[in-house]
Amino acid sequence: MAESHVVSGLVAKRGELAGEAERYRREWQRLTDELGHLDATIRLFDPDYDLGGIRPRQRRRGQRWFGPGECQRLVLEILRDAAEPLSDQGVTVAVATRKGLQDRPEALAALQKTTLAVLRRLVGKGAARAAGLADGVRARERT
Repeated sequence: MAESHVVSGLVAKRGELAGEAERYRREWQRLTDELGHLDATIRLFDPDYDLGGIRPRQRRRGQRWFGPGECQRLVLEILRDAAEPLSDQGVTVAVATRKGLQDRPEALAALQKTTLAVLRRLVGKGAARAAGLADGVRARERT
């Protein structure tokens, strides 16, 4: 015979999931209605427009630690204040320290990707340049 507390827990979880599914059904319906309105408006302006050729776009999730342009400004400040070229890892650690993320290892991997992308962009713009350190590690410095 099943334990009554197990069954009641499963019933509660099912009710929670059913409520969430209903919320998503309503959201799906709202979005479908909005798409229908947009399609009708497009057809008003161009009745022959191929609506099937419009590709869905994915919404990008932004970095949650930085405001617009903040990471680039931090990297430029760090490179400017450095007495010598910094390794890519050194720049990442410096950014993590300034943002208070140095004690969160799960954040460091994503932060490293972000800072490396900023460094590549700055090198491409000519605002920084790649240099080599004595031990063969790639480093960056401000131009």
